[in-house]
Amino acid sequence: MSTYDDLVSILFKLPDGRSLEEYFKNILLVGKFESTDLQATVEFPECGVKKYSSYDEVIADFQASSQVAIEANAVFNQKNNTQTTSQIMYLIVVEQTEEESLSEALDKAKAYDGRFAKVVPLSRTAADLKEVASWCSTNDRFCDLAVTDTDDVADIVAGKNNYAYAIFRKTATDPIASAVASTSTCGYFGAKDGSAQFTQLSGILPETYTGSEISDMKTNNIAYYTNVSPIEGGQTDSFGYNWIIGSRMLGGELRQREMIKHYIKKSMGLMALEFFNKKPIYDETGNNLLLSMADKRFRSFQTYNLIVPTTNQQVGYQLNVTPIRVGANSIMNTDTDAYQKKKFKMTGYYYDAIVGEKVDFTFFVDPSDEDIEQILGEEE
Repeated sequence: MSTYDDLVSILFKLPDGRSLEEYFKNILLVGKFESTDLQATVEFPECGVKKYSSYDEVIADFQASSQVAIEANAVFNQKNNTQTTSQIMYLIVVEQTEEESLSEALDKAKAYDGRFAKVVPLSRTAADLKEVASWCSTNDRFCDLAVTDTDDVADIVAGKNNYAYAIFRKTATDPIASAVASTSTCGYFGAKDGSAQFTQLSGILPETYTGSEISDMKTNNIAYYTNVSPIEGGQTDSFGYNWIIGSRMLGGELRQREMIKHYIKKSMGLMALEFFNKKPIYDETGNNLLLSMADKRFRSFQTYNLIVPTTNQQVGYQLNVTPIRVGANSIMNTDTDAYQKKKFKMTGYYYDAIVGEKVDFTFFVDPSDEDIEQILGEEE
């Protein structure tokens, strides 16, 4: 049994806007670039951030030979990948100036437009990969990292960071991480979406690795892109497939399961906004409304193959709201602080559709004083 966080308190800290779709369909590219990387008459915005909806828009600003353009081409070139339903909306490019750390550049981008679930760094150096992975862990985002040396992510692996996914590549300028990021932007992450495993990449050539190299990558939870064929020897590629091999985040958890957990948490956060927008009464009437809305969400999670379906043989999920004032186990009698702050409490479990493992969770649907005043027009 795993625990869906010890406690998930749903606050009003969601990305800008109420559409989770765009949040998952945008990718952030971050790093340093020179003025010579830009087209002759182009100046990058003073704010240091710009959004692009196509490769053509990118090369209107950047030289095609620049690393930004190379990464962008890989991002937008995956749109017709038949192994995924992803349709990237925007590539957000943020410039890391000489005076900024990567974390500061990412903070800048987040403040400008927080609608991105994925980060890809231009850098391949160990310190930069570690900093991006750490920022993503703190800021509840994912990152795809291109790795040229397994030792470069040793600290991330040791730190059990499950926000970072790494793909090995012999050539440092190869945009494989951007390609992988683009193939899992649907936002449902059931079935094929979310797991890079067995994904075919457009415009990326497979590499060949020795048994010891593959063993080293597997030990460090690093994925790689290669041709898999039942026949050994030269010229046998046509009998196999070019696939990403590697399904785990650097911390060891399955990539798809982490994305599903993330999606459910964000979706329930969005539900909390909708719930408070209905101005619920803090009593069993409000509890019943919360339970009804949550049940609708979880049924949609089953539709999108995030959790197992409910049948005569199995229960996919169970939800319970804690009584507000009724009974010895009510919030009023067991949690004075939560009661005074008008927190609604929901507990339950679901069975993950990927491995069928039970995941327990606790949600405190928790408006702050400021949120109550703003949304409900009340004062505490």
